[in-house]
Amino acid sequence: MRPVRGNRALSARTARALAAIVVTAALAACGTTSGPAAPADTDTTIRTAYDYAFPLYFLSQLRWNALETTGGRTSTTLDRFAHSRTVAGPQDTWANAPLVDALYSTAWTDLSRGPVFLDTPDTGSRYYVLTLIDFYSNTFFYAGPRTTGSGALRYLLVGPQWNGQAPQGVSVVHAPTNDVYVNLRVQTTGPADRAAVNAVQDGFTFTPMRPTTTEPTTRVRPVPGDPENYLAVVNQMLTLDPPPAADRPLLDTLRRVGICGADCSFDRLPQSVKDAWHSLFPQLGTYMKQYAEQTAKAKGWIDYSPPGSLLGTTGQHDYGQRALALGSGTGMLGLRREEANYWITFTDGAGQPMTGSTAYTLHLPPGGIPSHAFWSVSLYEIQPTGQFLTPNPINRYEIAGNTPGVVTNPDGSIDIWIQPETPRPDRRANWLPAPAAGHPFILFARSYVPGPDILSGRFTMPAVTPIG
Repeated sequence: MRPVRGNRALSARTARALAAIVVTAALAACGTTSGPAAPADTDTTIRTAYDYAFPLYFLSQLRWNALETTGGRTSTTLDRFAHSRTVAGPQDTWANAPLVDALYSTAWTDLSRGPVFLDTPDTGSRYYVLTLIDFYSNTFFYAGPRTTGSGALRYLLVGPQWNGQAPQGVSVVHAPTNDVYVNLRVQTTGPADRAAVNAVQDGFTFTPMRPTTTEPTTRVRPVPGDPENYLAVVNQMLTLDPPPAADRPLLDTLRRVGICGADCSFDRLPQSVKDAWHSLFPQLGTYMKQYAEQTAKAKGWIDYSPPGSLLGTTGQHDYGQRALALGSGTGMLGLRREEANYWITFTDGAGQPMTGSTAYTLHLPPGGIPSHAFWSVSLYEIQPTGQFLTPNPINRYEIAGNTPGVVTNPDGSIDIWIQPETPRPDRRANWLPAPAAGHPFILFARSYVPGPDILSGRFTMPAVTPIG
């Protein structure tokens, strides 16, 4: 990538880069067809319908990629985890800002076929968090040291209609929908920790409570850019995973534009409404991109989950906001703020974009970023297609609370030195290498099980300071 000269050019690239972080499959759901204009009330109802149903469509895409394809990073079968096995490096461009402090695992289950046991291993002092997410993108269960402890446990995961008896000593987890997405993060300290962390991953398993001969329901394949397919997917999912009773009045309104479940389909709509769907569909979800572009203009640290945030909870009932969080990448895998807090910055404390042509320091308070589990600060180079780990001579992509050899000041505070070239000897232990040749970069800070100062809002990330 060629060096970028001038703040104006860098700002444009920064905006595109952040859009790559926060704009995901939502934009892929937009088509290119057009049609005659529709009455405003129909337009408004279609927009509401699109936003309300968006989690069903988005999760159906992820599920299809995992269960109906082979050879992909998330390819698996029902009730079986797909594990990432190695710590991300510069060669990993499959996701923006990939984690280097934890390994991901994902799984899918269909509780319409019966309950399943979920077993978690004894992880000792190793942090992990396992989340269960329903098909309306609500995270309804957490397992891990914060919530359930680090010992081995067994759960029985059951669907919304189940009324059976669980074995003695097994905790029952009631899922709001039959389809459940499972996301697991297990802490790692780096490549040397690979065998140990992989063994911990293997300790998380699903087992059907009883053998089943029921064939899984054949799903409608999501086809991006097609409003007819969008309705077919979400109506099937509304049937397989009925919405909460509180949403029924809204579904009665959305019925007029073809979204209500088994009783609705694109073919049954009046021609004027079909035309409206085709006309509007290219625009639906574009506000997610606009949100990304506006966010990229922010100066200083952006707090992903400030006090009052509903990220990673079941409390989000603003469906437009829910769609935005999911489609912009800020909500799908997000953890509630009691579990983790994230910050991102594209600029230094003076509001100037950070580049490899300048050296910087980040001064953290005593103990680092307040956390009961661990914290990290990672650096990602801005590239045309996203933000990825930047190659460097010491293969270091983060400074964390458990980074070997990190030097603290007499008061316990920590200075992180950020620059492309090797710093002077007394700073090398705390060196976070930046890209060379003036290439732009971002910093991403994470706190797992944040301390009370973060939860109360008293803590703010210190500014990144240029070194003169």
